[in-house]
Amino acid sequence: MRLKIFFIIVFFIGFHSLVSSQTADEYFNLGQAKFKLKEYKAAIVYYTKATEVNNKYTLAYYYRGLSKANIEEFENAIEDLTKAVTLDPKLEEGYYIRGLSKLALQDDEKAIEDFSKAIKLAPSLTGAYYYRAACKGNLSDTKSAIDDYTEVIRLEPKNMDAHYNRAYLFAILQNYRAAISDYTKVLDSSPGQVSAYLNRSLCKAKLNDTTGANSDLRRATELNKKEVSAYYNSIALNLNAGQKNVGGIDKRDGTEEQARARALEGIIKYSNKK
Repeated sequence: MRLKIFFIIVFFIGFHSLVSSQTADEYFNLGQAKFKLKEYKAAIVYYTKATEVNNKYTLAYYYRGLSKANIEEFENAIEDLTKAVTLDPKLEEGYYIRGLSKLALQDDEKAIEDFSKAIKLAPSLTGAYYYRAACKGNLSDTKSAIDDYTEVIRLEPKNMDAHYNRAYLFAILQNYRAAISDYTKVLDSSPGQVSAYLNRSLCKAKLNDTTGANSDLRRATELNKKEVSAYYNSIALNLNAGQKNVGGIDKRDGTEEQARARALEGIIKYSNKK
């Protein structure tokens, strides 16, 4: 009789373990369904249930972290993503999204470490180069940032954001011809981008190309007179503050709000591919 009870207990334990594993998958799949609908808070609830059943469910931690990043809970996202990459050190997506979350918190050095890990695991992950370049630019590692933007352009020749940002960095290094080349590519792709005309105008002026500078300025004014006025007010403020090198005015990543917006842009873009 005792032997029979023993086998019943063993069978029950094995059956319970199987049901628990399946339940974790079921919770995860429910989370995935909510994630695809961009219902991130609801997705988090299901991913949490999955981890409660199976505390080593790597993808549940990863997607919960990604969901938290989408709703700008960046510190909590980092915790989940750290758990995910600890369980699976080859999960390049985990490093990438954790890097974006650190970028959002203006922790550029740590973000660079994560983007570098993602690149090592997935050398064609364009976004990792792009956002690593942004972090390097924030840290005034200008030449290395240019290298990363160049790699983005090699992988995605039509990535005009990379051309635009690289142009800004070339202007910082006073390589105005290279900056003009990038701004020209941007304008060939988007002829209505006023800021590119304005920055190219200033670069041409630095090279004493008065005719070209005036032509770009005139075109910018035709497109948006108010933006031109704001641009030159910005130049005046920078000069008054002692900033003499104004080869490119509109650096986009200086404030916490801008860092969060840029990181969220990358997170949303990546999530939409899922």
